[in-house]
Amino acid sequence: MTIRQLTLEDCQAVADLETQLFDGRFDAAGLRALLGKPAFYGAVLPAPDMPITIHAYCLAYITSMQADIIAIGAEKTKQGRGFGQIVLQHLIDVTEQNNVAEITLEVAADNIAARRLYDSCGFHVSGIRKDYYYRGENRCDAVIMVRQRDSAFP
Repeated sequence: MTIRQLTLEDCQAVADLETQLFDGRFDAAGLRALLGKPAFYGAVLPAPDMPITIHAYCLAYITSMQADIIAIGAEKTKQGRGFGQIVLQHLIDVTEQNNVAEITLEVAADNIAARRLYDSCGFHVSGIRKDYYYRGENRCDAVIMVRQRDSAFP
């Protein structure tokens, strides 16, 4: 499978996944607007035989010093098959090629599968945002995680 950068044509498919996974934090218009921002980087993992079908994606802001993952997800029927790890590793590779010192993200404390993925890719917990996410009547903490570049100096 080949990862490629997010394009205008991908925005609706990624927005649909955002709705499926996260109640639509990003709509297609918002994604198209992000594509115009210099620090924005988006990557998608399309289905091998259907390039308009997206299995997984990652959205981030990347500067010379830091990358912030703002969204990562895999289509629900594809979860547990390594697609999330593929797009995450792609983003790690992009940041390492650009000598970015660290990657940060936040994840819901109750999202155990995602936290395991991030742990396996070298992220560690750097903080907690108490009661950050709403879960109906309940709230859930956000776990802030950071991954340092293997070598912070090229």
